[in-house]
Amino acid sequence: MRLTRSFPISMKQLAVATALTAEAMCLVACGEGPAADLTIERLPDVTPNVPSPPTLPPAPYPVTYPDNSYSVYGVRRRESTTMDTELQVTGYIVEVYVPPECPEGRTCPTPSAPHMWIADARGVTDSHERMMVVGYADNQIAIDEARELASRGRYVPPEPDSGMRPIPTDFDVGAKVRIAARFARISGSGFNVSEGLLEWTTHETLEPATPPAE
Repeated sequence: MRLTRSFPISMKQLAVATALTAEAMCLVACGEGPAADLTIERLPDVTPNVPSPPTLPPAPYPVTYPDNSYSVYGVRRRESTTMDTELQVTGYIVEVYVPPECPEGRTCPTPSAPHMWIADARGVTDSHERMMVVGYADNQIAIDEARELASRGRYVPPEPDSGMRPIPTDFDVGAKVRIAARFARISGSGFNVSEGLLEWTTHETLEPATPPAE
């Protein structure tokens, strides 16, 4: 037979047990809802301060014209597809290179090969809005001779089967031209332009530099 011995509970132990029981009941009661003296304050609504989207300016010129030729702006805008390809560009002649005169009796550097610049509007001077055109003549003497003959109505372009290209005699500042060319950074004659240049094949003058009198 097993005897069980009971130990008397002291008053101190009884007080601790009572306190723990009361605390547990309070925790249970507090978990059922907010206290009566708890004030819930609603925070003000937050309005995000987001700037308005910027308004992009329109393109200064169309990329292409109805005849499918590019503008100077457009051929550069589509550089990923136009570079090193044959295409047509319409623009205005804004400058034509003229070799400096060499004083008689002096030895001067060899002048650059003939070249000029076109742009999408007359009078453009910003180099980033102009495009160089090269390859339409070997030297200035050939151009001067062809223009002199043309002024007298005596210039005869070479036959198409000859393999020789006609020398342009109407490249004047202010004229509007449509140029068929190869768009590249380096020309066969050594011109190098990082933004691209046109290596001339042929052209058509759409508007002369000085409109004919009516």
